[in-house]
Amino acid sequence: MPDYSVQLEEVTAAQLLDSLPEPPTADPARAAEHAGLTGLLDVLVKELGTAAALFTAPTGCYRLTADADLRTQVQDRVDAHTAWLDGLDRGLDEGGHLLDPEQLEAVQRRAGQARDLLWTIANDRVQVAQRVSRLARGALTNVNVGRACLAIDATLEAIDRLEVRGRDSAGLQVWVTLDERDRAAAAGITGRTDPGYGHTAVTLLDAGLTFVYKRASIIGRLGDNVAFLRAAIEADDALHTVLAMPSARVTVLAHTRWASVGRISEANAHPVDSTTRAHGGTGYATAVLNGDIDNHLDLRDTLELPVDESGITTDAKVIPVMLRREIDAGGDPVRAFAASIRRFHGSFAIAAQSDADPDRLLLGVRGSGQGLYVGFAPACFLVASEVYGLVGWTDRYLRLDGAVVDGDGEHGTVVALNRTGAGTLAAVERYTVLGRPVPVTDEHVSTAEITTRDVARGQFEHYLVKEITEAPSSFRRSLRGRIVPDGEHLTTVLGEASFPRTLRDRFAAGEITEILLIGQGTAAVACRGIANVVRPLLQPAITVEAMPATELSAWGLRPDMSTVCVVAVSQSGSTTDTNRAVDMVRARGARVLGIVNRRDSDLAHKSDGVLYTSDGRDVEMAVASTKAFYSQVATGAVLGLHIARVCDRLATELEDTLLHALLEMPNQLAELRALEPEIARISEVALRYPHWAVVGSGPNRVAAEEARIKLSELCYKTMSTDAVEDKKHVDLSAEAFILICAAGTPPGQVRDLAKEVDIFAAHRNAPVIIVDEGMDVPWATQWVVRVPAAHPVFAWILSTAAGHLFAYHTARAIDAKADPLRGALAALELSVDSGKVTLQDIERACADLHPFLADAAEGTMRGVLPSDTALRLSDAALLLRHGGSLVTAPRVAADPVDFTRARITAAVDDLTRSIDSVKHQAKTVTVGTSRGDSDLVDNPLTRAIADVGADPATMSYSVLVALRAFARVVDRVDGATRYQLGWSPQRTTIRVVRRAGVSEGLPSRAGDGAELSGSKRLAVQSRMVRLVRGARDGRLVLLVPELTGARINALTLLHVALHETAEATHLSEILDATGTRLEEIQATVTELDSRFDVDALAKLPVETVLLAPVDEVARSLAGSA
Repeated sequence: MPDYSVQLEEVTAAQLLDSLPEPPTADPARAAEHAGLTGLLDVLVKELGTAAALFTAPTGCYRLTADADLRTQVQDRVDAHTAWLDGLDRGLDEGGHLLDPEQLEAVQRRAGQARDLLWTIANDRVQVAQRVSRLARGALTNVNVGRACLAIDATLEAIDRLEVRGRDSAGLQVWVTLDERDRAAAAGITGRTDPGYGHTAVTLLDAGLTFVYKRASIIGRLGDNVAFLRAAIEADDALHTVLAMPSARVTVLAHTRWASVGRISEANAHPVDSTTRAHGGTGYATAVLNGDIDNHLDLRDTLELPVDESGITTDAKVIPVMLRREIDAGGDPVRAFAASIRRFHGSFAIAAQSDADPDRLLLGVRGSGQGLYVGFAPACFLVASEVYGLVGWTDRYLRLDGAVVDGDGEHGTVVALNRTGAGTLAAVERYTVLGRPVPVTDEHVSTAEITTRDVARGQFEHYLVKEITEAPSSFRRSLRGRIVPDGEHLTTVLGEASFPRTLRDRFAAGEITEILLIGQGTAAVACRGIANVVRPLLQPAITVEAMPATELSAWGLRPDMSTVCVVAVSQSGSTTDTNRAVDMVRARGARVLGIVNRRDSDLAHKSDGVLYTSDGRDVEMAVASTKAFYSQVATGAVLGLHIARVCDRLATELEDTLLHALLEMPNQLAELRALEPEIARISEVALRYPHWAVVGSGPNRVAAEEARIKLSELCYKTMSTDAVEDKKHVDLSAEAFILICAAGTPPGQVRDLAKEVDIFAAHRNAPVIIVDEGMDVPWATQWVVRVPAAHPVFAWILSTAAGHLFAYHTARAIDAKADPLRGALAALELSVDSGKVTLQDIERACADLHPFLADAAEGTMRGVLPSDTALRLSDAALLLRHGGSLVTAPRVAADPVDFTRARITAAVDDLTRSIDSVKHQAKTVTVGTSRGDSDLVDNPLTRAIADVGADPATMSYSVLVALRAFARVVDRVDGATRYQLGWSPQRTTIRVVRRAGVSEGLPSRAGDGAELSGSKRLAVQSRMVRLVRGARDGRLVLLVPELTGARINALTLLHVALHETAEATHLSEILDATGTRLEEIQATVTELDSRFDVDALAKLPVETVLLAPVDEVARSLAGSA
């Protein structure tokens, strides 16, 4: 949404060109020797930033769009800068060791910033200008036409990037507001009105008109939909006529999706509008939806909006209809939109526009499943469901929170964006779904850490294969400046920021005796690989273990971890599981080193030292992480070798050999690309087998685990991993597809490996083996992948790389099997769109069904197409082939189209592998265990009972929950007594076994043993923590039964003093954890004809709430109401 009210300053071509500095004159190949390199790059980044800002301004964009010669000149200068930076990159590979580590980090960071700015100018400005010029067909009559076409192009580019998350249908709407004179001129655009709001439909409004372009493509690939929409817009004479009108002001609304509700059709593509058969009002609205409106069928009944299978069946249709209805009832558009949001159930993000105020864009989010981001660009708002949809024009954004809860329990956020002031905070109105204003300030605005350079897919079909291809350079950059010559040998160097001297000294002094490598998912596997490299060098002096971060936080914590160094590995630096474990070990005295890809991330701030992987910002777009794995292993290996040298555990010759092997690895990884055709051919074997396994022995166990993760993520298969030799003892009879990771197998084990392969093949398994080049033995399989021979310590990395490629091509092979069905489904939907469908139409549309089933009958999909899906599909094919009898089948006659569609759709769903995204992804929101219960066994009360011999870790969960709740209202613990219980058929006895604090001087009848009675008996019988005031001595005590399993063996009494007051939530937690007292208080209050407000508990003294008679508490609460 552009702001047309801003006064624009003229920018000349000369100003734009002159804003770009000349490339540096220093020889980039020897730049590391340049004393002022950092300063030189500082100046370059500053000047390029100024230039980029000028190119981003509306008049700068317009000038660039209108002047082809200027674009050529700018591109030439950008190319010269890029060539210099490429030379610098090569120079750092060769001479990075001449810089100290901190200086190298600064140089790499600034070089990256310079590349970002150059990319922005070249790709986000020059190329955009070329596209906009084509989009406007060269008719850029004024800057406002340029603004409109820029808005359309920016939206198309955002959709192109967002397609990775969904692309079976897409649509784009251009809403043009006009003054009365231009609206009269536009009235001549007739014949394009469409009640279904289909492709190229035009809707005439009182103050303007809307153009909409749509495409549904079941078979479509990345980029196809946007190319189609762009071509349609370029060819639309009417649109270009309207955009050239003096008063034209545009808002562009677009959407791309995987259809979750309703069939995949042009009619169901978003945006959808408010037009209905029964609409008698005057208003008009349009909307797009991410997520699902769970109650859309009920709302259709309310809105008298019947489901028309040949028309619009998407749940999104209820949004503009409901909004129009609320506005027609007299509501302000924002209040009407908020009221509509409250009616919708589910997790969703919505953008809508209404003719009641067309210069205002309405946004709403509810629930935590969908994101929405408002980008602040010069004189323009951009909105996207992912940050990378905005970064072509701005790095500043506001995230909308759908989980915000209003006072009455309603959750969600509503935002209105106004055209006047667009791109500024002043034009943003934010509300809760109940309409309560929530001001937006600079503190709420975030800065994106990525650019379009990070998310550009280039010529690759998928982000994943692009990132696999980039793995060698990621590995190489991770070694840069950290491996340096030392005389005739290589050694490692790490700076103070990476490996602080205080920690270095503790290692050297032998004070660190344990290294724990932690991560989650692929990072955890990288940890195991690093540990395998480092462990032989450091043991027995230092124990080296690798484990998932969740295992450490749940099972590996000790009260004193001051002799432990934790190495936390994370791609994003924001993985909840890892960061929580880091917090917990730091609290216990451990030192932490972070291996992370993202500067300024949470993990970087939590760590004592940080080693950045690659260049510190090597973004992955595919959900399945690949190149990060290699850079993590490279960085971890350097760290481990460095620690070994600090501890004097590494011979110079061995260090030199291992470091040379690391330096050779990038080239060896690059050589694997030549094996892709062979790997792709072999990958189709897996589709024939229902059961899959990945095996490896020794270091290759790591490769097997990582290959298993990628095969599982990309192919949606669960599979086992085993040692090669153990497989025959586990599930040999499964007759599975078995991927054997065996690169670097020692010569003495090759014959044994060959025997294992013989056994697999003899039992009708399908072994595929990854081995070194030159390992020419007679394998009992035709499927052999030969990778470059590497040093045995690191050869497993090449097994992993081959496994990654195998996972990618297997997923592609599975997905390709669905193409005939997608064609059949597309043909079927075209028949439906054309009108009444006959049985013969269905048979013709589904002609591809029969050869697909014939292929399946050959067993080519036995491992990926479920048998029930195949049977239902076969059932449909038989019924179609026998035409006339179809109508006599009761289950089909009612709706043969739906019968056929459902079966084909189910098969397509079973075979679809999206590769860059997965069914249940968690890439941009890294969630996990927060170990929120960590204070269950670590709070003042559990420490007090531990002081007298109790073990909180063995107590029941309910007792620990109650203790944690009490700990929040207890001011101090003055003493403790622990009693041992004795059980016999006749009676239960109690005996003091230990005292502390004030208890030591108090007499006790249980000193030598006594019968259990009184409050202590009640605590044991109820098995609950109880707070009581002694009847004889008036002391306030907490009775804690030690329930282990089904038996109470001991009881601890704590002398406590309470806070005077406490928060209501803390009081209600205690009441909930210790019985029914809260419910009793609530019942008594309501019997007094008062409303129970749990927050009112905070107004009463803590002891009153917890110990006073219920009716006394209730009267106090009723009196305060």
